[in-house]
Amino acid sequence: MGWYSEWLFPRLLDRALGHPRIAERRRALVSQARGDVLEIGFGSGATLPFYDPARVTALTVVEPSEGMNKRAETAIAASPVPITSIPGAGESLPFSNASFDTVVCCLTLCSVADPPRVLDEVRRVLRPGGQFLFMEHVLSEDAGRRRWQQRLNPIQRVVGVGCNLNRDSAAMIRGAGLSLGPIVQEIEPAFGAMAPLVPLVAGAAVKA
Repeated sequence: MGWYSEWLFPRLLDRALGHPRIAERRRALVSQARGDVLEIGFGSGATLPFYDPARVTALTVVEPSEGMNKRAETAIAASPVPITSIPGAGESLPFSNASFDTVVCCLTLCSVADPPRVLDEVRRVLRPGGQFLFMEHVLSEDAGRRRWQQRLNPIQRVVGVGCNLNRDSAAMIRGAGLSLGPIVQEIEPAFGAMAPLVPLVAGAAVKA
């Protein structure tokens, strides 16, 4: 799995998520970031063009994949926003309490080993009033689609290097004690035949 997960999969993922519609969704999310920002699951840096240097003081990015970190080097070097890149996982963030104004997760909670622990860490490192900006594919509201998500999830976890089809990210975010209003699932046509099984949600949760 080393060659696949660290060399081939990062390239396949970048290609799969390279559609302009996905880029526009990233832009809509990340353009809200302000102040000292942390992004968990930075990947190859696909969000980087959408951070506003006029709003973002500094950007810290955390990514566990060696292959993704390697692919991100060029984007990081060209960034107009000051960046600190730290290899590592969201379950154990090496930052003090209340260190960031904004935390970003973009198509990340589907793949982390322990989502509740990651979200506990998000809440810990956010400053009071800080925002958690997220975009995730989630467990469908439709019963028939949920059944297919559960059936296909073991295969998806292998092909997607730990990615899950059946996580209710919004419920987990609320369960972590972050304030989140109503959100709407959307089917994104850019995902093609898989679109009904990867409904997207996006939002901004707040630390009280």
